[in-house]
Amino acid sequence: MSAATRGLTGLDAEALACLSGGGLALALAGREAFVLPGDQPVWGRDRPIDVQHVRLELSFDLARRSLAGVCTTTLRPRMDGLREAVFDAKELAIDAVEDETGRALPFTIGEHSLRIDLGRARSARRTLTVVVRYHATPRRGLYFNAPDAGYPDRPTQIWTQGQPEDSPYWFPCFDYPGEKFTTELLATVPAGWFALSNGRLESRTEQARAKTSTFHWVQDVPHPAYLVTLAAAEFDVIEADDVDGAPIQYLGPKGSGADLRRAFGRTPEMVRHFASKIGVAYPFAKYATVAIHDFTFGGMENTSATTMTDAILHDERAHEDFFEAADGITAHELAHQWFGDLLTCREWAHGWLNESFATYFDALWIEHDRGHDDFRYEILQDARAYLAEDSGAYRRPMVQNVYHGPIDIFDRHLYERGAVILDMLRTELGEEAWWAAIRHYVQAHRGRDVVTHDFQRAIEAATGRNVDWFFNQWVWRGGHPEFKASYAWDAANRLATITLSQQQRADDALTSVYRVPLEIVAMTSRGLQRFTVQVTEASHSFVLPLDAEPRWVAIDPAYRVLRTLDFAPGEAQLKARLTEDPEAVGRIEAAKGLGKLASPGAIEALRAALLDEAQPAIVRAEIAGALVDTKAEAARDALVEGIGAAPSRVRRAVAAALGGYRDEVAAKALTTLLAGRGDRSYYVQSAAAAALGATRQPSAFDALTKVLGRPAHNDVITAAALGGLAALRDTRAIDTLVEYTQWGRHQSARRAATEALGRLGPFAEEPVRLRVRERLEELLDDRSLRVQLAATDALAALGDARAIGALGAAGGRALEGRLTRNTRVAARALGQRADKGAEVQALKTDLEKLQQENQGLKDRLTKIEAQLTPGGPASTSAHGAGRAKSPARRATAASTGNGRRARGARA
Repeated sequence: MSAATRGLTGLDAEALACLSGGGLALALAGREAFVLPGDQPVWGRDRPIDVQHVRLELSFDLARRSLAGVCTTTLRPRMDGLREAVFDAKELAIDAVEDETGRALPFTIGEHSLRIDLGRARSARRTLTVVVRYHATPRRGLYFNAPDAGYPDRPTQIWTQGQPEDSPYWFPCFDYPGEKFTTELLATVPAGWFALSNGRLESRTEQARAKTSTFHWVQDVPHPAYLVTLAAAEFDVIEADDVDGAPIQYLGPKGSGADLRRAFGRTPEMVRHFASKIGVAYPFAKYATVAIHDFTFGGMENTSATTMTDAILHDERAHEDFFEAADGITAHELAHQWFGDLLTCREWAHGWLNESFATYFDALWIEHDRGHDDFRYEILQDARAYLAEDSGAYRRPMVQNVYHGPIDIFDRHLYERGAVILDMLRTELGEEAWWAAIRHYVQAHRGRDVVTHDFQRAIEAATGRNVDWFFNQWVWRGGHPEFKASYAWDAANRLATITLSQQQRADDALTSVYRVPLEIVAMTSRGLQRFTVQVTEASHSFVLPLDAEPRWVAIDPAYRVLRTLDFAPGEAQLKARLTEDPEAVGRIEAAKGLGKLASPGAIEALRAALLDEAQPAIVRAEIAGALVDTKAEAARDALVEGIGAAPSRVRRAVAAALGGYRDEVAAKALTTLLAGRGDRSYYVQSAAAAALGATRQPSAFDALTKVLGRPAHNDVITAAALGGLAALRDTRAIDTLVEYTQWGRHQSARRAATEALGRLGPFAEEPVRLRVRERLEELLDDRSLRVQLAATDALAALGDARAIGALGAAGGRALEGRLTRNTRVAARALGQRADKGAEVQALKTDLEKLQQENQGLKDRLTKIEAQLTPGGPASTSAHGAGRAKSPARRATAASTGNGRRARGARA
């Protein structure tokens, strides 16, 4: 399954969200615990039965959004004496249960189970068959798309999504990733439709009188229940090249043939590449990719039949910006056919064996297709995604079995952190040993379920290397090294000293002092010199003999270690490295360092590199971000110069960076990208619209409202403009935002408007802020999952603790695990904010009380002084008065001093 951000490097938030179902992690102000109150350890299930084959016969009532089914399950008891077979069944109406002879079997229905009385003790040496006849109107698992008043052009479709635990909503099964069986599926659908399922198409039968067709699919290779699929509609079906006898197909809405080829056309080449590297041919009868409307994830790797969101489909104008996204998600889901389908994690706690592998193989496709620089940049981007979650949300180990629902762990740790870990393992083993280990792992466990120890042992068996230490620090624990480094040069002895320390806290159960190999590179007048050092302690000093003083020194220039690094070698070194480092990610690191310096010389070096067409687009795009970090006018002017760069990736980055300047110069430059029909790239316009709002210039409001509704791929221009209106902080936009949350607007725009309300609402007056909160609470029950998820994020951003009740109620009735977790996290954030607000209010109250007490004391002392003043009621001699006043002054000074100290102690 893809979170749909694979391959989307450089696209803005609206572009990412148009593909993603969301809910990977709610961004917080700082790191919190991953485990929420009430989460419990989840262990592997008992498996008293061995499910061997499932046959499904399905028909549908489109008007009622219902199905009628017959599920025939062949099974064998694992031990003698089995008297009862228990299946997972959720909201299924069971009509009858029979054995293979047609004899009725007694059954009981639990909340999520079907218990079948087998009549007598059954032998482990014989198989038996149970036949369940049922009907259902599923709320999960199987979905019906159809036109309505808001979306009259929506295609009529039937589709399924089983991962992680939704297949029991549409057929009774043993829903556990480690339980694998063969399947066949017979789907009767309206004539003219095509029904896609797993495996090979055994037959297609037309019923002329009934005006229906029955498709019979057979999956011969065992797979788990969550991968059983059905997608049915009037499809365009594109037949691509066969690969080793396996047909490759693309399916999508009628009229989408050209877009299907554009989005998925690299698939045959990907199949060949992965098979050659893994050493196991593509293992299934065919490989089909179907694009479905309103699919709730980016993609889903159903065995031999991947489901994708139709947001992946794009026209020629979008292709320059979007081909990486399409290739990335296509490679990710294809890689799952080996890692997830052929080999399947036994339980969700070990889900990284599915998702991290697919994420890394997506990067490996980039290495094959676009080369080393883009590959290393993809690894850097994966690391950044994880680091943001680690610092802004939570830290957890890769193997995590404490959660509320398994979808909770489908996060940046499971995808991106795991991918970077696999890349580090590849570096540790070396190229030959890495691929030997992968091939042995797949060959030894094909068709089986796996846990993390299986992968460890496969590495050891294939290479002789014991990597338990590696898994202990990277897989069984969380975190990463946080390096701080310094550099010194000994000219007399021609020695460079690198002092390196690990700054992370290593005294908790998650984070350790890391053992890592680290490359240090020095560029001298005689060329590049490389050293590999072993980091094993909290601090080291590495002394490197060089032939001359280096022009620059770099630590881990190719980003082969998941880490952060605080290293400031100085402007001269960074400027030299920006143009000389053979690693593109090294030049990016140099650019970021120059951005932090923000000196005139650093800005000029960044400007020259931004405008240098010989620099890779990925480097130039990152340089734009480094320039805005300086906040200097000269950097802004450099960005304006770069706004016409040829690669759209660079123009997008420049536009986004200009949003960091709150002045009319930046706003004018951004407006030029939107003027008329705008930049030739939808996504440059999208970035410009989002950034224009961030400038907070008065002219931005009209410019943004003018582009609302401008046609674009996935409505990204309108979505970004709505976000820009929120960034503008002009509350006149609230009516517009509320309007764009209405049913009937493009779902990308609805999601963006929902999030924008949460960001803009805090700047509105209370009556309007109340209206915003109430609208967001309504959207928690929206018919679109993506809008529901956006509403939880928006309520957290709004910061109104009165929404906690609505969030709790929405989470309690949610069937979708992502929504359940998002509402719980948002409610926690609001509760903490309210608690802090109460603490602040208490401090204010204490301060006011102290101030009042202090003022009262001052008043009393003033009265005493007045009484002691000559001529006053207690007047004595001048000499006496002087003696009397001195203690009073000391008392006053002491009281005000105590007051200041008291306020300081409580502030």
